[in-house]
Amino acid sequence: MPEVSHVHLVAPEQASLNRFLREGGAQLFPQWLSADPGAGARIAWWGVRGAIDAPEVPDDPARAGLFPRPFDDWTESPRGLILAALDAERAAADLEPAIGADWREAGTDAILGARCWRMPLGRAVLVLAEPATEGYVAACLAQFGEGPVAVALDGTTAAGRTVTSNPVTDGPGTWVHLGPKAAPYLVFLPAR
Repeated sequence: MPEVSHVHLVAPEQASLNRFLREGGAQLFPQWLSADPGAGARIAWWGVRGAIDAPEVPDDPARAGLFPRPFDDWTESPRGLILAALDAERAAADLEPAIGADWREAGTDAILGARCWRMPLGRAVLVLAEPATEGYVAACLAQFGEGPVAVALDGTTAAGRTVTSNPVTDGPGTWVHLGPKAAPYLVFLPAR
């Protein structure tokens, strides 16, 4: 069964990322997360283990971030991963050879400014977010192209924006923005 296995961030400073994780209740840096220093915060790539078939990654850099890398580090999965897509139907079809097609409508999320579809992927949930407004997902698409924009993990935090519903679990969560505009979000979810 395919499963989200890894998320790789680029962050201007690792200290801020560590602080956000600690404030969210993470005792250790999650094994499924890695980070490199870079000019601006973004999620560089995501990995999947147990893919049905290797996805065919297009040459177009604006779409390449949508596709997972085969990556199995034998660690736990994040709770969820949110992918920005200009056209969710096309993105779902592109990802189907690797992860299947069990997408369910998840409504419109105000923080993302996007219509969402979710699919369980092992212990994680993968969310496709298509812009519904000129909000966060639209800004991410304009700056980075299609690909991961938020990762969900267990934890609670006083920092960030608390919501009663999120597109990963349809339950409460707290969104913590790692920087301005199109920087990624960490979505802290109550433990299962």
